[in-house]
Amino acid sequence: MELYLIRHGETESNKEKRYQGWMESPLSPHGVRQAEKAGLFLGGKNIDGLFCSDLQRALHTARVIGASCGLEPAATALLREINFGRWEGLTYKEIEAKWGDEISNWLDDPFCRSAPGGETIVQVCQRMLSFLDDLALNYPHCRSVAAVSHGGSIRAILQHVLKLDRDSFWDLKIDNASISLICKEGARYKVAYHNRTDHLEAGEVREEYPDGV
Repeated sequence: MELYLIRHGETESNKEKRYQGWMESPLSPHGVRQAEKAGLFLGGKNIDGLFCSDLQRALHTARVIGASCGLEPAATALLREINFGRWEGLTYKEIEAKWGDEISNWLDDPFCRSAPGGETIVQVCQRMLSFLDDLALNYPHCRSVAAVSHGGSIRAILQHVLKLDRDSFWDLKIDNASISLICKEGARYKVAYHNRTDHLEAGEVREEYPDGV
């Protein structure tokens, strides 16, 4: 099975560089165009299963992609972004002003530490692995699946599949509407590529936003 992991398109909160987490924020006009381009790319991949996070930015992106693939997305909370707890809706500077030590500690070890009231990367990875288990159990007929998720969540599962050390976690770049492909071989997954963005680049000026915000 091939699994295409797509980060949602740019949101209004992305533009303001705010930590979104489970907070809702609509796609920007640019984000909608990004979703359309991702859909055009995936429309030629014979996608036979389409899933997405139940947060609106992912659901909107998935519906745009689904229009190109002839599929209606199935939403699941397993594909949600990291829960940033009390940091959601804030910029890094706003968080640093109030929780300076805590955000520094989190950046040093996001696997075992979390934002106040939020999740660790370990918990996010467990959710993503549960999604993979659900695919294998309930959708064995699907050969090519697309899943629209979030920067932090996609990074968490890629880090697991690639077996990277934890210090390399922040080196994995996941842009808005980028596509990463993992392939299941027997009981194991392998990464074919990650953060593919060539489908977005024609005629566009790229803007970059941190994963998870």
